[in-house]
Amino acid sequence: MTHRKLDPRHSAKRDFLRVVGPLVFGLGLVFTIIGLVSFFSAFGNFGGPPKYFWCAFIGIPLMGLGGALCKFAFLGAVGRYVAGETAPVARDTFNYVADGTKEGIRDVAGAIGQGLSAGMAGTAGGERRVVLRCHKCNHSNDADARFCDQCGAPLEKTRHCPNCGELNDPDARFCDNCGRPMSS
Repeated sequence: MTHRKLDPRHSAKRDFLRVVGPLVFGLGLVFTIIGLVSFFSAFGNFGGPPKYFWCAFIGIPLMGLGGALCKFAFLGAVGRYVAGETAPVARDTFNYVADGTKEGIRDVAGAIGQGLSAGMAGTAGGERRVVLRCHKCNHSNDADARFCDQCGAPLEKTRHCPNCGELNDPDARFCDNCGRPMSS
């Protein structure tokens, strides 16, 4: 598989880090071992303080630096390995969940669709329902109701427009048809 690199010098940098990182880490490990051996061997001699304990203080940071260089040197390889191991598992998990929930999702989608179509058509239970709003309290009433179920106000339009003769709500201030003010 060929990979397109963003920087043509990327391979050279990676190869450099793959050589220098382990070398720096190994050098740090050697210094750390020398320092720790010197420290612990001083306990048995009673001849004085450890002579090379300072090597541990050089070795530990070198090991950290070498580890960081190795991390950057092998990060792409590790990332590709992790992706190769986890992507098939994630795909299989997604497909398993999707297969297990198809019917439920289909039911929910159908219920949402029915609810939307019922709400848009002003229906209840799938049949068309005509409603009449009360001009006093804005309550929904059946189309054949003569008085409001909520406040008892008459629902029939009884007020004639003086301009066009259209019937309007009893308390209308403007005509529903022509928009002219209703006379008091």
